[in-house]
Amino acid sequence: MSRAKVIMLGSGTPNAEADRAGSGLAVVVDGRPYLVDCGHGVVQRVVQAHAGGLISWDTTALDRLFVTHLHADHTVGIPDLLYTPWIHGREAPLQAWGPAGLEQMLAHIQLAWAENIREHRSAHPCSEHGYQARATEAQAGCVYCDERLEVHALPADHGDLAAFSYKFVTPAGTVVVSGDTKPVPGFADWARGCDLLVHEVYSARQWPERPPAWRAYHARVHTSTRELAALANEIRPGCLWLYHQLFWGLTPDELVAELSSEYDGDVVSTADLDMYDL
Repeated sequence: MSRAKVIMLGSGTPNAEADRAGSGLAVVVDGRPYLVDCGHGVVQRVVQAHAGGLISWDTTALDRLFVTHLHADHTVGIPDLLYTPWIHGREAPLQAWGPAGLEQMLAHIQLAWAENIREHRSAHPCSEHGYQARATEAQAGCVYCDERLEVHALPADHGDLAAFSYKFVTPAGTVVVSGDTKPVPGFADWARGCDLLVHEVYSARQWPERPPAWRAYHARVHTSTRELAALANEIRPGCLWLYHQLFWGLTPDELVAELSSEYDGDVVSTADLDMYDL
C-alpha cells in the first residue's frame, strides 16, 4: 500500500523570521520527495528534519521541484537546492516545473555560479549531472506523472505574475497547494474533497489597519481569512493547513480562530517541520 505525507519546510513570507523559512514543502510518496517552491532556508530545513529523524531521505533525494511563481520568497533557495545536494552526492539533475520565466531564471542561476561549477567539477569528486537544471514551463492540466503520483496545475491569480496552484494525486490521498493567489473561479471545484488543502492567508480582521497601498495590494493578490473560509466551505478538505500567513500582530491561534468563526473544519496554522500523514 502506498504511503504519503506532507512536510512543511517553510511556512514563512517575504518577511525574514527567526523560526520560519521561506515558502516550501514536500509531498513525500513512498519515501520520494516532491518539492513545492524553495524559499530561503528550505534546504536547511531538510537537513534539520533528516538530522532529527523526521525523514529518512536527505538532500540528495531533492531532484523534483514544482514552482508556484517566481517571487523571491518562493525561489531564492533554488541555488542552494542546485549546489548543496550536488556537493552531498546527488547524481541526477534537478527537474523543475513552473510558470513562464522559470527556464530563464534557472539559466541565469547557472551563469551566476559558473565559477563555482567550474572549480567544483575540476577539483572535487562531484557527479557529472547533479548540478544541472532542466526546466519545463508548464501549462494548465497534468504537468507530471510517474508510478507514485500525478501532479496537476491550475492557473492562480497573483497579479501580473504568472502563477500556479498544484494538486498532487496519490494512491494514499490528494494534496492541493495554493501558492500565492487571490480566489480564482474554478478553484473550489478543482480542489473539492482533497485530503489536505495547503493555502495562503491574511487576516481580514487586521487588514483595515494596514497602510492604504498595502491594503490594496493584499486584497488584489492574496486571500483573506473570510475568503478562505468561503472556499473551504465549498471544498471541504480533510484538513486545512495555513501557510504564508500574514498575522499582522495576531497569534497563530488567533488567526485560526478568525477563520474558524466562519468554517467548522480542521484548521492548522503551520510551523516549519509540521507533518501530515495521508
